[in-house]
Amino acid sequence: MGFASYLLLLTSLASAVLADIDAYVKDDAFDRGWYGVYPVRTYVSTNLTSPHPNILRASSECDGSLYTMISPRGHAVDEPSAMILDASGYLVWSQGGFNQVYNLMVQEYKGKPYLTFWGGDDAVKGHGSGFYYMLDSSYNLVYKVAAAGPFAGDLHEFRITKDGTAMLTVYDVVLSAEEFRGRSKWYLWDCLLQEIDIETGELLFQWRATDHYKVSDSERYLFGGLAGDGSKRAPFDYFHMNSIDKDEKGNYLVSARFTCSVTYINGTTGEIIWILGGKRNMFTDLSGGKALSFGFQHDARWHDNYTTISIFDNGGDSEQTDPNTRGILLKMDFDKMTVELLAEYINPEKVQSMSQGSLQILDNGNVFMGYGNSAAYTEYAPNGTALCDVHFGAKSSFGSPDIQSYRAYKFAWHGFPTAPPNIAISHRNDMVAAYVSWNGATEVSKWVIQGVDERHAAEDAWFPVAEAEKVGFETEFTNLTNYPRYLRVLGLDSRGEVLGKSGKISVEPEKGLATITLVPDSHGAYTMLLIRCFAGVSGLAMDKYKSYMFQVHQTVMRFISGHHRMSPSLGIETCLAWSWIQLKTICYLPLRAQTDVAGPDFIRMIVISSGAMFIFVQWQSTYTSWD
Repeated sequence: MGFASYLLLLTSLASAVLADIDAYVKDDAFDRGWYGVYPVRTYVSTNLTSPHPNILRASSECDGSLYTMISPRGHAVDEPSAMILDASGYLVWSQGGFNQVYNLMVQEYKGKPYLTFWGGDDAVKGHGSGFYYMLDSSYNLVYKVAAAGPFAGDLHEFRITKDGTAMLTVYDVVLSAEEFRGRSKWYLWDCLLQEIDIETGELLFQWRATDHYKVSDSERYLFGGLAGDGSKRAPFDYFHMNSIDKDEKGNYLVSARFTCSVTYINGTTGEIIWILGGKRNMFTDLSGGKALSFGFQHDARWHDNYTTISIFDNGGDSEQTDPNTRGILLKMDFDKMTVELLAEYINPEKVQSMSQGSLQILDNGNVFMGYGNSAAYTEYAPNGTALCDVHFGAKSSFGSPDIQSYRAYKFAWHGFPTAPPNIAISHRNDMVAAYVSWNGATEVSKWVIQGVDERHAAEDAWFPVAEAEKVGFETEFTNLTNYPRYLRVLGLDSRGEVLGKSGKISVEPEKGLATITLVPDSHGAYTMLLIRCFAGVSGLAMDKYKSYMFQVHQTVMRFISGHHRMSPSLGIETCLAWSWIQLKTICYLPLRAQTDVAGPDFIRMIVISSGAMFIFVQWQSTYTSWD
């Protein structure tokens, strides 16, 4: 087929569709956990996954020009990662490989924007041991920052100042001889504030909580568990520093979760200037107790020329919880030493966050809150009205270790990855589909697929085959009935400039490069009959056992989605059938997994019936090749 013939095919050769599955909208089954605690989108052109969110509220008043920054982690997350989503919840960028990831945000350093986050080990519950990473707009690692001295960097805070220094948190075990609750020997998790030079690592300032706060100042009244019991094996976490801010005077604003206080610290001497909240509060509440009733809070920040403070008020922890988690904005009067509640932000779904969380005031005045160990984020109008509300995990799992993100923020970001775009080919019968994506490329407006017939064709021999506007993360070009032997994809910006191109991929079969892909029979009749049988047997078993089925269900669905990634031509009928099984069988489950364990006969039933279903489904070979 000649070049002119290919051009004639442009209008009929293919149709391009959004490959990303649409978000759930006000889906009660999602929040009940019927789709799993952490439903995800999978892709053909890459092995990345991203949340498949449930959008409860949406509004044009939300700032759609900004990207959402989260760091999903938990038992249901295959690989913790730093992640950027667009205003519709579609993936923009994701990168793992840092162990656990916390606190993704955009910060400026020496006039350039960087993605910053903490990565490391959080096995010591409540804090961590790791490093702070700074990635440039091409996602290159430019700085890997460590805490000063013999300490490991903690996960809670990494803030770059206007002076180009970094403030961070450190946790250190110390021995206290303070007489408290009948004991005179305590091992404590001490909290350190450090300010360091990013370039040299030089320590510029350090402050220790134990030099200024006693064990008796803590609001934690139970020992053991995450709090620790004061032994060397389990030091008592009595202070728990979780945010640092700095004003134009060079003084520090520190939030401490377990003293339920915000402390203002002299940046030269380290002496405490004042304390807001907790047992040592120095302020009078002008709002009938609503301003000072915050507890176990996070993310205290200065605003309005250092006259107001915003706080993410958890309202409790695992030991004591108030009815509502809220965001608050406090008006401070330092002459009269008074505090007044200016605004309050409460999720209409009554979301509680027993740990973690964030509050950010956007440039348009809206307030954006991430709910920490409850997998949700919400954007509010300045008056407190919830405008946009998103769950990226089932509400039934809120507060569990299954899926959470330490903070959630919104920032402007322009990403120009050095890695090329991705393209993958899928065969089904006589049709070919192409899937394209580009992890982190924010400026792509259009995809153009090009083709050639010669393996070693010159650059000017490539000609256009199909094009489509970019929407979402992955775009699928369907119904390719006539095509050259090799394809590649180009990503274009809004001006039509080429930002990057993929390597070429072979469309035709090549010897020795065969893979097996699962597809349904032509009418789906026998397949659906078998699926119905499988669902019925599974349903009866689930009704009988009701045990660990939540985890079993998650494992099965992950296997299927993983197989679909490896075999992109898995038929849509089969995918829908699996969804039908999921809905059919999960209806027998309680909202949370039971604690008893399924018997071996049940496991055998699942394996046998699953195997039988796969045997009755047709198999088809497809061939792909990457150069």
